[in-house]
Amino acid sequence: MEKLKIKVRQWSILLGVVIAACGQPASEDPNMDPPTPKTRVDTAGVRIRDIQQEERFPATAFYPESNRLSAPIAGYILQAPQEVGEAVKKDQALFTIETKEHRAINASEELNSTDLAKMGVVRVYAPSGGMLLTLDQRQGDFVGEGSMLCTIARNDKIGFRLSVPYEFSNFVHTGTACIIELPDKTRLPARVAENFQSASATSQTQTFFVKPLKPTLVPEGLNVVVIVQTEQSKQATVLPKSAILTNETMDEFWVMQLLNDSMAVKVPVTLGLTTGDAVEVTSPDFSTTDRILTVGNYGLEDTAMVKVVDR
Repeated sequence: MEKLKIKVRQWSILLGVVIAACGQPASEDPNMDPPTPKTRVDTAGVRIRDIQQEERFPATAFYPESNRLSAPIAGYILQAPQEVGEAVKKDQALFTIETKEHRAINASEELNSTDLAKMGVVRVYAPSGGMLLTLDQRQGDFVGEGSMLCTIARNDKIGFRLSVPYEFSNFVHTGTACIIELPDKTRLPARVAENFQSASATSQTQTFFVKPLKPTLVPEGLNVVVIVQTEQSKQATVLPKSAILTNETMDEFWVMQLLNDSMAVKVPVTLGLTTGDAVEVTSPDFSTTDRILTVGNYGLEDTAMVKVVDR
């Protein structure tokens, strides 16, 4: 009876081992290859649209014409602008000047109520709208007749001195439309108004005068960027710049095209124009239904298993 119990226990242990072995997943078999990991990627579609090549050139704001105001009489300045850079309007009263005689008359109790007290105060008005470039006199100063009071840069005469490498002379000339981009990214439509017919011997650049189409107020000497269109392509095949991959010498380019939900292949491409984040692909001919990898594409093999991230 005791031997029968031992055999029953042995068979129970053996049966448990068999069941445990059968319950192990196939992937835990040490003789089988582990599953290939999938790179997480994102994609973008192919777009067909016009594309324009743009070049960016440095420029500096300056005022070729300005008005210098002088004191019409000698006296004390009662009123004056506060600081350089203030915007002024045409016919705005900028300075109020009081003569010595007016000050003396108003200090006398006998004369300050007479008609003489109304004389001896002169106002100086802005001859044009613009911005104060210089402020030579301030409130409380005593000025002599003819003394310089301030300089007003005319906002209708503002210009930008543009420097262009000579190699782009075919694209920049008098009449060329362009865009002025200020440091705060504000964009102003403009046009090349004049060729100064001068070139820098060191940098080999030509100098042009660029004029905004609408009056604007910016400090003289402000550094800006002038954007000029150089080339364009109609109905081009366009991809995001992040989709384009290249070798170390940047003489070969390719993209990773998604074939199905889990596989991407390497496709060599020939590039055309580039502007901003858009790149023209001149070959091969992609369809607008094709999906191109833009994230996770760097370093992938020719044929790679991928997983598209849900957005």
